[in-house]
Amino acid sequence: MGALSRSWRLLTRSFAVLMSDKELMWLPVISGLFCLCATVIVGAIGLLLVLPIGIIPADPAQQKMLAKQMTPFFFLLYVVTYNIAAYFNVALVSIALDRLAGGHASLTDGLQTAWDRKWSIFQWALLAATVGMLLQTLERRLDFLGRMVTGITGVVWTLASFFVVPVLAVQNVGPAEALSKSAQIYRKAWGEQAVSAFSFAAIVFVFAQPALLLPPLAVFYGRTHILAGIAVAIIYFLLLAVAASAARGVLLAALYRYATTGEVSSGFHLDDVRRFTAAEEL
Repeated sequence: MGALSRSWRLLTRSFAVLMSDKELMWLPVISGLFCLCATVIVGAIGLLLVLPIGIIPADPAQQKMLAKQMTPFFFLLYVVTYNIAAYFNVALVSIALDRLAGGHASLTDGLQTAWDRKWSIFQWALLAATVGMLLQTLERRLDFLGRMVTGITGVVWTLASFFVVPVLAVQNVGPAEALSKSAQIYRKAWGEQAVSAFSFAAIVFVFAQPALLLPPLAVFYGRTHILAGIAVAIIYFLLLAVAASAARGVLLAALYRYATTGEVSSGFHLDDVRRFTAAEEL
């Protein structure tokens, strides 16, 4: 319970820090728009190239064949969207790191940092997309034991890459070195980042409940109210996703800064972050 309550305080303080720098939320918005455009463009090109015009396969075998033919485009989409997300996350974390240290980095500064790291970010996106696609493929094709091993591998990969984004925000290094440094930093802070990630997801889930209740409640008031309830729920979800993404970037920056320097960022308390790392013991 102590770890969970500490994680809760860290996450709520991340939201508090974010509220003092609301312009950071523009980066998840821009990232989401670019990812949406990329999805539409890559998906449309893929369908136009592999699907005859006006023909939508109804036979399961044909649908399976279509999915197989679309695999290269799925991988391309994975790389493109991951690259976009990583690019703007690096920009966000670089700004957060500077501001948590008392600086005054702007959105332009963050985007410039990401641009300076563009090739490193792309290489990391390519590696991460390859690993992700490979794990998904193996999980679909293996038996229960194989899927369990694949699942464990996926968890290890997720934990090892936890600090890759802040590493890229600070250093212009290749994907292998970024992953190695991330794993080293995580080992210092073993265990509670996973709890924090769970707590973050739990907080977002709790905050999402009002929107989930809107459409069902609107049933009692007629079709017009149902549509209005759905529209409000969608807007609420989008705003929550933007705020959650930005707050997670702030939290990641604060944890990375303490793990590597032992310094507590403005807006956070020593008692909440000290057990996340062994920086003070190094």
